[in-house]
Amino acid sequence: MKIVIAAGLLLATAWAHAQEVPPAGYESAGICPFECCTYRDWTADADIPVHARRSERDPVLFRLRRGETLRALTGVVVTDKPGVVKVTRPLQGGTLVHGSGPALSLQPGDVVYRLAPLGEGVYRFWYHGKVYQSSEDMLPMPTVREAEITWWKQVRNRQGQTGWTRSDRFTGADACG
Repeated sequence: MKIVIAAGLLLATAWAHAQEVPPAGYESAGICPFECCTYRDWTADADIPVHARRSERDPVLFRLRRGETLRALTGVVVTDKPGVVKVTRPLQGGTLVHGSGPALSLQPGDVVYRLAPLGEGVYRFWYHGKVYQSSEDMLPMPTVREAEITWWKQVRNRQGQTGWTRSDRFTGADACG
């Protein structure tokens, strides 16, 4: 009986910890990760390999040539390592990305995990198993560790071929300039 109770406590502790931090390789689909970032027609600034799937190990389907116009369809930001932000004062810190409800109440000492930038200091973050969008109140909170992300873009060339690239060598992604 003691072994069963101990095993149950270990599982409950592991589950609770798993809810504290985001899973490895967390994916934010559809994100364009900087201010004024827009999926639309872009121009390749270099020769760029494009793969069938989001993997550099996947065979190259086609190459975009420098100066070639393409259509950026969407993207996925993969959080390789979440950023860590420490809350230093009470605040209403964010709203659920998928759902509704009041802003999240955070207290000094709370830690949130930054997933993906959205521009102008706004970002998606993980807190106790849920994903939120930050508010301006969170801007002055100290970042203990920056997030490490990989941004995959799904592109289509003029011949209608579609695939994925990690390259950032494009003009036209920034609608502000």
